[in-house]
Amino acid sequence: MGIKYKGFVWLGIYVEDIETAIEFYSNTLGFTMLGRKEHYAHFDAGNGSLLELFTEGKASTTPKGTEKQSTMTALLVDNLEETKAILKSRGVRFTDNEGVFENQRWATFVDLEGNRIEIKQITK
Repeated sequence: MGIKYKGFVWLGIYVEDIETAIEFYSNTLGFTMLGRKEHYAHFDAGNGSLLELFTEGKASTTPKGTEKQSTMTALLVDNLEETKAILKSRGVRFTDNEGVFENQRWATFVDLEGNRIEIKQITK
């Protein structure tokens, strides 16, 4: 019998400055913090998913490439353009990586430490 995955439930991101990262992820991106300790903080990422920030990361002033960030994540949104406009009004930096593939549209932004994250809209 095969394995049937139900999706991702947790994402961890390593950051250098946890205080600044907490501020960005809660106030700028709008995640609700569920708890924190000295070396980590975790947030409600919607639909039962969790986002956790850990210390010991290395910040970059430019978007991190694959040598510094081996995985990327996408946050599912209902309206890509509206979400992008809101985030831009809050100072979020978007990259040129935007696209369309079949029923998906996405745009990529970076957090304050250069970690690349996508917002993605999927239409049926």
